Amino acid sequence: MRVEELRLPDDVVEALKKRGITTLTPPQAEAVKKGLLEGRSIVVVAPTASGKTLVGELALINTWLNGGKGVYVSPLKALAEEKYEEFRFWSSLGVKVGITTGDYDNPGEELRRYDWIVATYERMDSIFRLKPSWLSEVRTIVIDELHMVGDEDRGPIVELLAVRSLLDNLQIVGLSATVGEPQILSEWLGSELVVSDWRPVKLVEGFYLSRKNLIVFSDGRLEEVPKKQTLPQHCYMKAINENYQLLIFVQARKKAEELSSKLASLNLEEIPEAKDLVRELESSEAPRTEVESLSKVVSRGLAYHHAGLSLASRKIIERGFRNRVLRAVVATPTLAAGINLPARRVVVYTRRFEGFLKPITVAEFKQMAGRAGRPQYDPYGEAIVADVSSEEEGWGYVLGRPEPVESALLQDRAVRISTLALIASGDARTPEDLVNIFERTLACFMKGRKLSVNMVRYGLRLLSDEGMIEESGSLLRATKLGATVSRMYIDPLSAIIILNDLRKIITAKPLYYLTLIALTPDFGRARITNYRVYSAEARSSLTMGLIPEPPEDVEEIGYYDWLRAYKIGKILNEWIEEVPEDEILHKYGIGSGDLRVLVETAEWLTYAASKVCDVVGLREHSKKLEVLSARVSHGIKEELLDLVRVRGVGRVRARILYDHGIKTVEELASTDPSKIANLKSFGPKVASNVVEEARKLVGSRRELRE
Repeated sequence: MRVEELRLPDDVVEALKKRGITTLTPPQAEAVKKGLLEGRSIVVVAPTASGKTLVGELALINTWLNGGKGVYVSPLKALAEEKYEEFRFWSSLGVKVGITTGDYDNPGEELRRYDWIVATYERMDSIFRLKPSWLSEVRTIVIDELHMVGDEDRGPIVELLAVRSLLDNLQIVGLSATVGEPQILSEWLGSELVVSDWRPVKLVEGFYLSRKNLIVFSDGRLEEVPKKQTLPQHCYMKAINENYQLLIFVQARKKAEELSSKLASLNLEEIPEAKDLVRELESSEAPRTEVESLSKVVSRGLAYHHAGLSLASRKIIERGFRNRVLRAVVATPTLAAGINLPARRVVVYTRRFEGFLKPITVAEFKQMAGRAGRPQYDPYGEAIVADVSSEEEGWGYVLGRPEPVESALLQDRAVRISTLALIASGDARTPEDLVNIFERTLACFMKGRKLSVNMVRYGLRLLSDEGMIEESGSLLRATKLGATVSRMYIDPLSAIIILNDLRKIITAKPLYYLTLIALTPDFGRARITNYRVYSAEARSSLTMGLIPEPPEDVEEIGYYDWLRAYKIGKILNEWIEEVPEDEILHKYGIGSGDLRVLVETAEWLTYAASKVCDVVGLREHSKKLEVLSARVSHGIKEELLDLVRVRGVGRVRARILYDHGIKTVEELASTDPSKIANLKSFGPKVASNVVEEARKLVGSRRELRE
């Protein structure tokens, strides 16, 4: 189908041509034929690089042309930002594109001015709860990575997003690369189904038999691996010799770092083009230890990539790979979660350690294998399973079908969060409303509608017992506490744990609060290991009243969860005491990315805990938690809170200013920039800028007082 055949205005067609799109790919064309531009809901299951995103864009353009708003949701902030940058192309036609990825308690009224809104799953879920006035204008929602509905963590959020969209009669466009039995998802959403195996670059899959030193490909080819080389060494040297790029997926961060170092030792010459990347790393805000480690391998044209790296390093590595400066990247599967980094050859290790070695699913393999083959550079892509124990297992991955997606909404945590959210938002005013809504979920679609009654009973009992909802006759409503918990976007059990503990004490120090919030289920995403060594220290701290006890009445939290929370509390406590980041990372064996997750989660939870404490009358705790949230956000002692309000002044510059006698915004505003230009981390330009920003802030404060 040529773009001229689309029932779209000429300026839209011309815009598509400017992007080099003159003909639709088979899955795009099929989606159009099945009613995409008539407002029909569509589920598209097609390989990476087959053009699924354009299907979503066409639906959003069509909605805009018909006077409605559209929303595009994705699982990760990085993906949302990537799509936002892509979609800004349409501003040339007058489409106003906005992005929102945080501030869960903010209804987002300011987003009214946008025609398209790009959001993370969580942010859009909070918008559905808070119901800004513009929400009624939304006509289409595009759900990227729809298979995430089966994810233990984000799955329930995706499922409720879809259910709310169904209830509001929105056009739902679900996009996915790896789904088994996709007709189940399509039937659940009442949509048309597009399933395609079309790829712009042919994909050939295979597996490595170590005992035969042989790679067996599905097209019949056999590739011998020299006896003195491992599979990664062979693939890396082949990539260098034949001038193509290589991705190797391993299941652990340490493995990624070690393997990239071993491969770098095979290439003794530094690559001239990589020097610029090394310089970027050295001038970035990444921790010094991380820069030193990465520079050793980047200088030889390869890198490692995992969630423990700083955002700065990850972006430099990704850009270096896209620009073909880096020949190879050894990564954990986080890189396969939608970020557009294809390579000619992809090698996948399938054993994941979860207390024991467990093979990944076929769906997970296919997700990573989909990265093989770059449309502009490669005649084909190759994906190789690296660690099968037999030919049977190898063919199981190569020829196997992805497993069907299963709902993750049946977890107690998901049920209590969803039940409170539906009542607090006014979407469910009676138990019958709740049952009817849960009946629309994938869980009940697959397991039977009677399941919804049991889900509702559990949710109502817990929330009623804890004073978060009230029943008047057959009507349900959220109490002030329940409404606050839902607005703060936290698990009701987190609020219960925090309040039950803080009601017993009058005041506490930061370490106590930080350990307490780390005990909540909302801190589950943070990756923390090696905490059992703190057993004696934690017991001693407990005896001195420095940290809370594990909650006795919460089955989900055990002794080791308590030790984990203690380690998190210690890390965050050092962060707010201004211990240098490099020192924290080295001392506690975590990555910069891990620290960032801890900080962002703690900032959110201390703020939420402050609001929850305030609504039940725990004013002293509320005030301390509010201050603590600001300290966690910036990583500072309380005395620097005023200075960091100035744009361009972070934890390092604020401390330097304070130690040189400039302790408030007013004092900074009255300082001659030349007096601070020679201070470390400043310079003439920065000094001038921060003084100017301080003067603006003082001016705005004066206006508020008047």
